[in-house]
Amino acid sequence: MTGHLPDASVATILAASTSEGQCASDALLQTWHRLRLAVLHSIWTAARIAASSTHASSQASQLSSQSHCLSHLASRLALKTVTSMIHHDWVKCNDDVRQLAGVCSSWLRGRDPSMTLEAFRNLWCHHDTLASIHTAHTGTGDKLELVVNLSDMVPVQLFY
Repeated sequence: MTGHLPDASVATILAASTSEGQCASDALLQTWHRLRLAVLHSIWTAARIAASSTHASSQASQLSSQSHCLSHLASRLALKTVTSMIHHDWVKCNDDVRQLAGVCSSWLRGRDPSMTLEAFRNLWCHHDTLASIHTAHTGTGDKLELVVNLSDMVPVQLFY
């Protein structure tokens, strides 16, 4: 996302640092941290699901199959989590979440969970990689539409 080639070290990726001391903007760092936590959470969740579903099996062929299933599950969970985060932030841009919460508005007094369109673009729309916003011309006027550019369909497959 920063336009630089990533450092291939797993420890560097998990620590969210670079070997060259590249400084990304605050919005890109926030995006990176959200993505990194979503992936780590998805890996942990997939591992817990796999551990709870297969206690007694220890054959080599089954372990190989489970690791493939585990990576597939983790990638799907990460994709779902990130897509959900993007959509939730988009709702914060367009609607008053306090009115949509289904609770008494006095419970949310002093909290403003809204997000500006510029903050959303800085967070999710860098070079239109993860998401982009397009203007749709309707009969009642122009409307902004969110396009999420994440998919696990060919040609972009995650962790196979």
